[in-house]
Amino acid sequence: MRTRNILLIVLLLAAVGAFVGYRLYEAKTPTASERPADLAVDARTLYDAFVQDEAAAGTRYNDKVVQVSGTVRDVTTEPDGRTNVMLETGDALGAVVCEFAPGLAVTLRKNDPASIKGFCAGYNMDVLLQRCSMADQPAHP
Repeated sequence: MRTRNILLIVLLLAAVGAFVGYRLYEAKTPTASERPADLAVDARTLYDAFVQDEAAAGTRYNDKVVQVSGTVRDVTTEPDGRTNVMLETGDALGAVVCEFAPGLAVTLRKNDPASIKGFCAGYNMDVLLQRCSMADQPAHP
């Protein structure tokens, strides 16, 4: 009787674990279009913040939805279908790179004004925003 109860408990825990694992595996990754912006900033200010003090800028911007505005420097499409929009920062070696998921229609062209929001992923010669969308809502002050 005791062995049977232990076996039932183990099977119940395994079933609950499998269900939780399946739910986590199937969970949709949120995009910036589904969330309001936490902060709004222009591309040059965002880039300069990371260049001047990467740790402080990381604390302020990383893992937050940031709405960034600026002028498009370049638009490229990667082999996997992702579209990268580079915003001008005034530094020839650095930009704010906004990464759009495959399948999203990006109609921006070089020298267009843009307002984009995305999850800030930090700085590595460029500031990277991931899971981006075109900004259509005002950001929080």
